Amino acid sequence: MKPKISIYQFFIIMTIFPYGSAVLFFLVPETKHDAWIAMALYSLGGIILQLLYTILYYKYPEDTLVTYLPKIYGKVLGNILGIIYIGYFAYIGARVLRDFLELIKITGLEYTPMLAIGVFFTIIVIYAVYNGIENISNTAQSFFIIIIFMPVFVWMLIILSGDIFRINNLKPILQNGIMEVVKKGWPLITFPYGETIVFTMIYPFVLERNKIRKTAILSIFFEGIILSFNTILLISTLGVEEASRSICPLFQVVQRINIRETITRLDVIFVLILVIGGFYKISIFMYASVLGVLQMTKIKSVKFLSYVFGILILYLSQIMAENYIEHLEIGLDLVVKYVHVPLQIIIPVLTLIIMYIRQFITN
Repeated sequence: MKPKISIYQFFIIMTIFPYGSAVLFFLVPETKHDAWIAMALYSLGGIILQLLYTILYYKYPEDTLVTYLPKIYGKVLGNILGIIYIGYFAYIGARVLRDFLELIKITGLEYTPMLAIGVFFTIIVIYAVYNGIENISNTAQSFFIIIIFMPVFVWMLIILSGDIFRINNLKPILQNGIMEVVKKGWPLITFPYGETIVFTMIYPFVLERNKIRKTAILSIFFEGIILSFNTILLISTLGVEEASRSICPLFQVVQRINIRETITRLDVIFVLILVIGGFYKISIFMYASVLGVLQMTKIKSVKFLSYVFGILILYLSQIMAENYIEHLEIGLDLVVKYVHVPLQIIIPVLTLIIMYIRQFITN
């Protein structure tokens, strides 16, 4: 029986998904004081990607990404691309896991081996993936309010903490014009917004299919607002220079909360956001990989594949970089240019063009 999720659950997991890691960092620091504008502006790029992904889906409403690619490119090339996307989802899941492990180690478990944390966390993710997207979506409903409320709570506490929140840190605004923001902020279209290509593996399981496009666009719009306000918080509290240098600026913001020496050191807020967001993002990437293999092969054991990909993702997370600085440099530069752009933008655009050409020829 095919798993089914409601349109509300779809909206929740799609909103939590990019928010799970993007909220932790000061993205596109090259845009400086205008980073919050870039975040909002490139949410429009994310919306355009959703239009692209859903056009392809509505042409093949019973198929996921890995099953409609062979119908468009032919069996050989289509299956090769399907395998590439399965590997892509697993690799990005491993990158998110490495983010999670490094930040947990930095912020709370300094003397605990990273592998030990990773094994424990991966077991939980394997269990979630084994139980399917319905289970992941159901639990996401329970944590959605917490995930969304936490930034609001942090805003309130920062403002009540005195003069550490300085709105003047946002100035100057658009000092070099909007085109400079467009030019330097382009990586945002791939991370966080472009990673939602993983939901092309989940579209067929949504009950109200006619609402998928509208819901996906609404999710990206909502996400853009949240991340823009989060960036304003980082700049206003830390300043552009410190936010740019910080490995995890949100953690530094939370550490600065101090209300009359009674409400301080609320690191638990950061850890809560980190754990919940990381769990759902890794689970969805891993689920997409497992589902892709199930659809492309004769393997029927979800449990077996969950263990295989769990071990693979954990192993990749340990070997992909020597240290966290190298990990961030690879992820925010090389992966964006040479992995995200081709797989999130170029191939989907080519796929759409080829699909229309094939339709034109056959008609």
